[in-house]
Amino acid sequence: MDVTKDNFGQALNEFTAAIGACDFAALDMEMTGLYESREYQPSREDSCDERYAKLRCSVETFGVVQVGICLFTWKADGDSGFYEAQPFNFNVFPASTVGGVDAGFSSRASALAFLAKNSFDFNKWVYQGIPYLRTSTANSLRTERTRLLTRRKRSVAPDERHTKFVADVECALAAFIKSKEPTLRYELANSYERKLVYDAVASHDTLGTRSRMGAIEVFKGSPRAMARHIAHKIKSFNSSVDDAHGFTRVIDLLSASRKPVIGHNMLLDVLHALQKFVSDLPPSRTQVEHDIAQFLPVLIDTKYIIESTPGVKARYGTSSLDEIAPVLEREDSGSIRFHPRFMRNVSHSMHEAGYDAYMTGATFIRLLKLDGSIDLAIYKYVNRLYAATAEGIYWDIKPDKLSI
Repeated sequence: MDVTKDNFGQALNEFTAAIGACDFAALDMEMTGLYESREYQPSREDSCDERYAKLRCSVETFGVVQVGICLFTWKADGDSGFYEAQPFNFNVFPASTVGGVDAGFSSRASALAFLAKNSFDFNKWVYQGIPYLRTSTANSLRTERTRLLTRRKRSVAPDERHTKFVADVECALAAFIKSKEPTLRYELANSYERKLVYDAVASHDTLGTRSRMGAIEVFKGSPRAMARHIAHKIKSFNSSVDDAHGFTRVIDLLSASRKPVIGHNMLLDVLHALQKFVSDLPPSRTQVEHDIAQFLPVLIDTKYIIESTPGVKARYGTSSLDEIAPVLEREDSGSIRFHPRFMRNVSHSMHEAGYDAYMTGATFIRLLKLDGSIDLAIYKYVNRLYAATAEGIYWDIKPDKLSI
């Protein structure tokens, strides 16, 4: 299912209903770049701390354009059964229309060319991308706006250059209250003057404001009317925040489900998910491992499974998803089927995040079916994310063992 802001409500309802019933989810992302320069490219000679510093720089520099999440649910069919797949391809674009929030990110020409080569629609991404805002940021915006709208005391001390400006505003407001004029319009030179006028009006319980282009319109009303006006403004602002919160609700649902999340070479994807939708990445590698364990407690990396299982690597000669997934698919005998509602919307295009998430989850299932190739005690692969460094080939991310 390709999801934009136009059909996000429907997709969110379907995702909410499905996440509770599914057995596991697979995750994939498409980004505006990978590494800022050669200096920041991963090396087998990196220490684990050096690798995290490079990945942190990448995550903080580049944006995410698509998030693919595919939910897999076991369906019993007599003595056997199959996995039913529900792939979601979320086109995401950071919120920029509420509370002064305006995220920035960089891009690499090579990354954009790669996206274009794989039929990525840049106009759809910008104009129809689902907005997102961290839950903590959304909550802070709601709290701060409610505080500003309901306070009745001055809270801004003007600088020396604007002392006379504020005094003039106070005189004008006092005269306006006594007059029969219904409105008072203030033409403003900058956002600081706007803030000072809002602050002055807030101390009067019979005055309200309406924002106008380059100006503020002050109007009169009874205390009850002003209370209704403020309640309406709070409701309207909270609705805007809800819209901006957008896609983050999907990530919150995924985290709250505590379901296993499968990825392929997934460490960068997980760090992007944490930084874009939850919180800033900490400087400490030990702390970020703890944060990841709290965020997505069960992670399985198919690249690590392949690289750490000599029989699989020898049989297929690769751990690249592009190369091994189609081979495993041809060898499969129908262990995976698409949910009926999703069959028409599957793109079958590699490097679309939704389809890559499907292929990642399908690869995981098919790897488990290879007789004698993978230890059935799958727990040995849990929370070991592929990261080839001087210290080994994986990060061990567990709540009780936060080291590599």
